[in-house]
Amino acid sequence: MYDAVSAFLEEKSSNYSGNEEFTEHVNSFKASVNAIELKEDLRNKSTRGKVIDKNINRGSVTDQALAVAGALYAMAKKNGNVTLLESVKYTKSGLNRFRDTGLVIELNSIKEKAVEYSEAISRFGISSDSLAEFTGNIKIYEDALAAKASGGATKSGAVKSLMTLFRESDNILDSIDRLMENYKVSKSEFYDGYKTSRVIKDLGIRHKGENSEGGDSEPAQLNQEQ
Repeated sequence: MYDAVSAFLEEKSSNYSGNEEFTEHVNSFKASVNAIELKEDLRNKSTRGKVIDKNINRGSVTDQALAVAGALYAMAKKNGNVTLLESVKYTKSGLNRFRDTGLVIELNSIKEKAVEYSEAISRFGISSDSLAEFTGNIKIYEDALAAKASGGATKSGAVKSLMTLFRESDNILDSIDRLMENYKVSKSEFYDGYKTSRVIKDLGIRHKGENSEGGDSEPAQLNQEQ
């Protein structure tokens, strides 16, 4: 409804151009709607790229972990090191079942064993360079998780700001609704067009007990398509 009202009032500005207070209310409303659109964009973008980066890093570092664990397993089996053998029996499905924080613990456990037996596993295809790359990718993955958490905080803050902006916009509309009564008789076409625009839903706002005259409202699904 916000976009529809804003567009209608912009198009019909000649009807109220001589009413200073009405014009100020309309300008304030349009500014509030623009702020909502910017916050919506921030909220939608805050985690999208970071989640993708985290998932890509997870897949890559998991594959490396399996290669390192496989070398440790083969070395332990050949040398009869039962304790080490049992501690590195990892499978891809098993690692995939871990949540992100749990996976980080397992990755670091594999890395620590690999560092301890680095000379021995070099004979099984894990060079010092590949071990260094694995260690670096664990850090990249941990950083990606931190970035995702930061993005989630940004998204939460954007939602709170949106709720404030929705209330602000509704308060301005409440005043505009009442100022419109001045045009009910003198400019009935303008008045009726405004009332029609007020009932078009386009920003995910659910109004409680509201008719076309306006009323109390509450934010609903903030990510509904406009």
